[in-house]
Amino acid sequence: MSKRFLWVMVLFWFMVSPLRAEKSPLIARVGPYTLTRADFEKEIENNANLKALLSLKPEMKSMLVERWVEITLLGLAGKEAGLEKDPEVKAEIEEQVRMILARHYFERRVLKDLKVSESEAQQYYLAHRKDYRLPERIQARHILIRIPEGAGPKDEAAALKKAKEIRKKLLAGADFSEMARKYSEDPGTKDRGGELGLFARGQMIPEFEEAVFKLKVGEISPPIKTRFGYHLVKVEARVPAQIQPYEKVKKQVIQDLMEAKKQKRLSALLKELKKKYPVEVHPENLP
Repeated sequence: MSKRFLWVMVLFWFMVSPLRAEKSPLIARVGPYTLTRADFEKEIENNANLKALLSLKPEMKSMLVERWVEITLLGLAGKEAGLEKDPEVKAEIEEQVRMILARHYFERRVLKDLKVSESEAQQYYLAHRKDYRLPERIQARHILIRIPEGAGPKDEAAALKKAKEIRKKLLAGADFSEMARKYSEDPGTKDRGGELGLFARGQMIPEFEEAVFKLKVGEISPPIKTRFGYHLVKVEARVPAQIQPYEKVKKQVIQDLMEAKKQKRLSALLKELKKKYPVEVHPENLP
């Protein structure tokens, strides 16, 4: 971890989070500013990058404190030098103030007391059941015979011939999983007997998907050509499209309804504010 990276992380940390004095054990003091344990813990909790970093390297907490001291010293010196009056610095400060005010106003006017009751969640689910529909899915295995990059017609013909020979063995009763472990050139599925798991339309490349979804359960496909090579596919199961039951998607329903309520509040608030403050937008001037 470079010192420069840590500097950037801590600068961002304290730029977006003002220093606060709390009744908590003191970690550091620089002039009129204090860093308490409560300050430190709260800022780490609110910054996912720093939290992840410290979970891997807890010893870096002391380095964070050192950076806090250095940044605070430089901040005090900058204030004494009158940098707050510099037009560029003043614009940056105003931008930060605007962002902080916007965040707190949003939290108080939009997020405050925003909650979802059980009955509201159930009603929302019933009105939006189609949103919790799982599409038809297929469970399949495949064997891939690769066509080397930059291969000519002879190499492609050889790959197709090999795929057809393997298919003959499969049609004669050879175990698909064993044949995949022996012949497949897909390192991601070879050791699992070619298992692809469950997948729906839109998750595989189009030419592969188009051919596979036409297969019946237990059917072994003819060689399917894709940019990776030739595939032999066996469909093991088809799961029809279904609406997921409420209890299974309850958590997602609550999140969706919370988001819908939040957007409704925000839209109403912005409409109100646009009447109060003049707004001009000139998209034609975008670079």
